[in-house]
Amino acid sequence: MRSIAAAGVVLLLLATPGCGGRGGAELYGSVHDYSDPGLKLLRDELRTLPFRHVEWEYKFTEKEISRITLGMENLYLETPDHRVIAVDRFSGVTRWIYQVDTDTPLDWPPIEAYQVPDEIRREETDLRAANRKIDDIIKEKGPGKESQEAQKKRDQIRERLAQARNGDNVYFISRGVLYCLVRTTGNLLWTRRLTIEFAPSAQPFAIRSHIFVPGADLSRVWALDVEKRGRAITFYRTSIGTHDKNITNRPLYEDPALFFVSHDGAVYSYNLQGGQNWAYQTEDELRTDPVIFKYVEMAPDPKGVMRPKETKILFVGGFDHAFYAIEAAGGGLMWKYETAGPIKTPAVAKGSTVYFKTEGGALFALEINPQHIDPKTGKSIGPKRNGNLRWKLPLGERFLTRGKDHVYVLGPNQEVYRLNENTGEVIGRYPLRLLQHVVTNPLDDILYVAHPSGYVWALREAKD
Repeated sequence: MRSIAAAGVVLLLLATPGCGGRGGAELYGSVHDYSDPGLKLLRDELRTLPFRHVEWEYKFTEKEISRITLGMENLYLETPDHRVIAVDRFSGVTRWIYQVDTDTPLDWPPIEAYQVPDEIRREETDLRAANRKIDDIIKEKGPGKESQEAQKKRDQIRERLAQARNGDNVYFISRGVLYCLVRTTGNLLWTRRLTIEFAPSAQPFAIRSHIFVPGADLSRVWALDVEKRGRAITFYRTSIGTHDKNITNRPLYEDPALFFVSHDGAVYSYNLQGGQNWAYQTEDELRTDPVIFKYVEMAPDPKGVMRPKETKILFVGGFDHAFYAIEAAGGGLMWKYETAGPIKTPAVAKGSTVYFKTEGGALFALEINPQHIDPKTGKSIGPKRNGNLRWKLPLGERFLTRGKDHVYVLGPNQEVYRLNENTGEVIGRYPLRLLQHVVTNPLDDILYVAHPSGYVWALREAKD
């Protein structure tokens, strides 16, 4: 059983009016009237968007929204009075509200333990299958050695499932204090004041067993143990040791390695025990969160049979006006694309395209796996080491979500652009004036928009 700490306040709410709304309705006339004087204007703006199917609508009636963060299953809303609200992103039901007990804002957006919900679903599926197998063995052969062996395997699954559930948490830092909450309930498990050991300098990254927090002291990423309530157990160094060169970007972990970037211009890969796997040196500072993408293509195996082949690619942009695709396992450069400006915002990879923005420049869309093509046969003749630009949107901001055969991006002047994914042809432009929060969602085709007063909508394209 999880132990529940007493600090902080958690409110568990049902889908009551004003806290979560109806889903699956067509837009026109479907939004509940909350007697808000600005609601008609919000409706009018929603009608201009091509997302005519309302999955749900939400109105937090007491406070405004200061920030929205996308999780695997939740949206996390932050309010000016230092509350964190977890809303089921598929239904709009409020799961929990947590009041930060120190009454201070979050230093960075909350994070979930990476891939743990998926791990729990897999283990639950395996447990059901194991139970059926035991029942079948006993029914057919009766209790015996075979059923005992099956029960041992079931017990192992139960143990893994328990470990996964204990690590199914959400974390955030407020004024140097790390909070650990149960993702599904919002119950506070523990807090730890990190500033006793180091000063956190960027958003952390979490997995089931560890939380990785960048430190402003001597350019290190610290590994904290979840079972030990956030106690630091080791750290990972950069090549520099001064306080003026810090790690100011979120690290990431993709089994079996931790990755992070530093102001020394290097990308680092470490194993959990603290051993360095590799370091890739760029030509200037790195100040953008690294991103991992699992690219799958059909390739011949040693016998010549075509099979799916997965390559983990690390994407990162630099102050040297270049965007890098690095092979995550070995640290080798796959390709490098030169831009006309520095890159500070993280990339988004979706399908066969990776999107990134240069500072004061443009939104770029590049092929994830660029290839030289034989003009006569149209077949690939080898990888293209300088990348391949699909299109560039001047003054574009960021990728939003993917449609049926196109993508949506945030263009200049707070306009949503619908573009042909391959060519960048502008198919539609939809200005936003009131809906100031527009969430980047690379997970699926839902567009989340919100007004600071507390209205949130989850939208899909109309079902033609």
